[in-house]
Amino acid sequence: MQIAKKTDWQSSAKDQPLRDDIRLLGELLGETLRQQCGNELFQIEERVRKLCKELRENYSEEKNRQLNQILSGLDLDQAINLIRAFASYFQLANIAEQYHRVRRKRQYERSGPGIPQRGSLADGLGRLKKNEIAPAAVKSLLSRLTVELIFTAHPTEAARRSLLIKHQRIAQLLERLDDLRLGERELGEIKAKLAEEIQLIWQTDEVRHRRPTVIDEVKNALHYFDSVLFDAVPDFYDEFEHQLKTHFNLELPAVARPVRFGSWVGGDRDGNPNVKPETTVHALRLQKGLALRKYIDAVIDLSRRLSLSTHFVKVSHELIASLEQERKNLPEVAGAYAERNQLEPYRLKLAYIYQKLLNTKERNDQALNLPYTEPPTEEHQKGREYLSSQEFISDLEIIYNSLRNNNSGLIAEGCVKRLLRQASVFGLHLAKLDIRQDSERHAQAMSEICREMEIFSTDYRDIPEDERIEWLSREILSRRPLIPATPRFSPETNETIEVFRAIKHCLDEISADSIDTYIVSMTSQASDLMCVLLLAKEAGLIDLRGKSGRGWQSRSDRQRYSALQVVPLFETLNDLHNAPEIMRKLFSNEVYRRNLAARGNLQEVMIGYSDSSKDGGLITSLWELYKAQQKLWAVAREHGIELKIFHGRGGTVGRGGGATNQAILAQPPGTVEGRIKITEQGEVISSKYSIHDIAIRSLELATSAVIEASLSQSFHYTGDPATFRRWEEFMETISARACQVYRHTVYGDPEFYDFFLNATPVNELGLLNIGSRPARRRTSSQGITGLRAIPWVFGWTQSRMLVPGWLGVGSALSAFIEANLEKNLGELQQMYRGWQFFKAVIDNVEMTLAKADMRIAERYATELASWHNGERIFSCLHDEFEKTRSLVLAITGEEKLLDNNPVLQRSIAVRNPYVDPMSYLQVNLLARKRSFRQEGNLFWVSNVDQEKLLHAILLTINGIAAGLRNTG
Repeated sequence: MQIAKKTDWQSSAKDQPLRDDIRLLGELLGETLRQQCGNELFQIEERVRKLCKELRENYSEEKNRQLNQILSGLDLDQAINLIRAFASYFQLANIAEQYHRVRRKRQYERSGPGIPQRGSLADGLGRLKKNEIAPAAVKSLLSRLTVELIFTAHPTEAARRSLLIKHQRIAQLLERLDDLRLGERELGEIKAKLAEEIQLIWQTDEVRHRRPTVIDEVKNALHYFDSVLFDAVPDFYDEFEHQLKTHFNLELPAVARPVRFGSWVGGDRDGNPNVKPETTVHALRLQKGLALRKYIDAVIDLSRRLSLSTHFVKVSHELIASLEQERKNLPEVAGAYAERNQLEPYRLKLAYIYQKLLNTKERNDQALNLPYTEPPTEEHQKGREYLSSQEFISDLEIIYNSLRNNNSGLIAEGCVKRLLRQASVFGLHLAKLDIRQDSERHAQAMSEICREMEIFSTDYRDIPEDERIEWLSREILSRRPLIPATPRFSPETNETIEVFRAIKHCLDEISADSIDTYIVSMTSQASDLMCVLLLAKEAGLIDLRGKSGRGWQSRSDRQRYSALQVVPLFETLNDLHNAPEIMRKLFSNEVYRRNLAARGNLQEVMIGYSDSSKDGGLITSLWELYKAQQKLWAVAREHGIELKIFHGRGGTVGRGGGATNQAILAQPPGTVEGRIKITEQGEVISSKYSIHDIAIRSLELATSAVIEASLSQSFHYTGDPATFRRWEEFMETISARACQVYRHTVYGDPEFYDFFLNATPVNELGLLNIGSRPARRRTSSQGITGLRAIPWVFGWTQSRMLVPGWLGVGSALSAFIEANLEKNLGELQQMYRGWQFFKAVIDNVEMTLAKADMRIAERYATELASWHNGERIFSCLHDEFEKTRSLVLAITGEEKLLDNNPVLQRSIAVRNPYVDPMSYLQVNLLARKRSFRQEGNLFWVSNVDQEKLLHAILLTINGIAAGLRNTG
């Protein structure tokens, strides 16, 4: 495949290596295409690419006719190979761009401290020092700093693990090409290996032939921990500590874990009937198995290194005492190693650690093959296996402290500290598993329980809210069990009850750190959370009857304890409006406050970006989320509660996505306070965590932003408070108008939903085996209301319209400017320059506009949805798009979209000529497929051709997602 000429990559010399990499990979792909499919297909590919490029540069009906003639003349085999050629190019271009980010990161590091990379820890901490933030303030923040990154399985994550591994190998080979010491023979060998990997990619299915199970998704998530994060995390912490020492002379304790990981994969059952109680247990068993395997390998390596002899060094009394206790607990290890390593106490200690890890892993492996409801075959053997993460960490601390205190500080701060940090961050559970379920599922279960137990004369759900809360509060404190030991309710209610018992099993048998969060989606009233507390009490997860106490272990003398924090998820615009009053009611409830007190008076609240955006459009969603956070914090402070906001962001702008660093800095002043929790959607995990140095960069961007947002007011806005309040009033006006236009277009036009279904491949998404969760909620709602936000955004992305990222914005900005033609454009320009929130909103809208292509989108509208008023609806959308584009440029002061972000501008400009052919092909193939559904046509199409046609469409979906670097 020919790569774009140098003139298409106008850039500084710093990007020359990227151009060279893409050119090399393109040439190797072209050779693969010739070898595998013949020269004829290669020539067709080149002709299509050239025509698409010419149409973009200088559209003409003749070129458009030529392109349509070529595409219509392709048989299905040719179409499939042509799509695969362009899709493979994007896979390779994405790898090259990712590795170039690594290259640029290293260039910044070599250039010295004077020119830190934007968003890095060096950049953020350096700016704080320049702004005279005191070391004491930074130290105080470090004591509570918590950055939690939660991995999710994404229904439109297109990359298969088989391909991800090949992508990682290509990135490693590109890195080797940068070695200036290589000779011609070695260069040739690397290029040959690149050609081999490209051939492997070409001969690997991009599309799964079966829908993945939840456990498949768990294993996909574990791939990143196994191949990248386990080693990247301690390197990130080393950099963090280095920058703290450089700028503030502060140390980061070896067991500190301000950045940690969680997962929803195997725990998120909201709308996914495939996540069963046993699925959750199995997921955590797999996580624990991986953690133990990594620790065993690390301990073996550490043992080889720590050959220190008591002939030359002293050791601590603590280490000597621990060896004596280990000898009693593990006599078989003492018999095998005590004499051989009698002068090497560190190796002896590591031999005991190794055996305990091995025993723990064997027990975990055995449990994987047994139903979790069966009692364990053997009791836990204290001292022979690890019952908690802290036991393992304590063993490593004994070694670490002994080395530090006996003239072996370099060794302690090197390989031992590395493992100690890994153990502190990952524990025995690897990542905490959040549990999520819809509030209606709990209400249904409680309704049935109350009916069967004859508690109320009416349905539980029909009782007034205050009475319901009062009853739930009494039951939570009651000694009498509400639910029998063997429930005999409906299968759905029994499963709801069993989830809580499965959580108890995981805490007792897998790790006390494995689960601590239960998220209630679609929270609309305080009883939604109180109901979950009651179900948790029935499973033995909380006991709020006794004296004040904290923690899962605090049970002596009938102390209160809580193993579970219950987290509301406010998703819709209506729920966001009501969120502060719901939390005020909960904070005023004595029983709820007892649970909070048992967990340190810290309340986590999750806010959802996807559904609020689908409800009222992008600007209204972001503004309502902004205001909700301010009000939630105000309520929390009234009641002496600390708050942690969990941001349920998607990977695309239409679902709250965009640059993480900028998004954190754009949060309302006083709402971060050193704590944040963010979803890392499956669609973006591969781009952020598949390469070691990029993973470190991703962690730096998030951590640096949280520190800055917490310590420096100037990062939120510039100017006086009165100006800021005026800007907030302007946003209220703009948001109201944007919501009105969005809802009138999306929900007010009875033909809009049919247009969406026909002008996008959203229906075909359900046939693409890329996620275990259904695309629709289990609800009676039909149309757009019943559709999940992910396929909503996915469909618009595929059709190149990206409507959720800009619809309503142009009209709202226009109306605001027209209200005061002399002043208001200037006000918007000032807001863009001086308010991080508004700048982030406009920048994200601009990025969406730049990725959209309304000329290609018109083909989807006119060729696939013309009989559904496609031309009329598209005309309205096109007008709004152009209005938004012109006003964004007026606000930013740019001549062209993304002039202020030339790297992204260049990337989109170069990618488009390769995305366009897949879009043209997708329209052509969708038209063919849908014509088969018309009466009489299906008879003429064989089953084989139907399968090939569907396969070709699914390949275009994957290819366009890779080209735009967006799915849902």
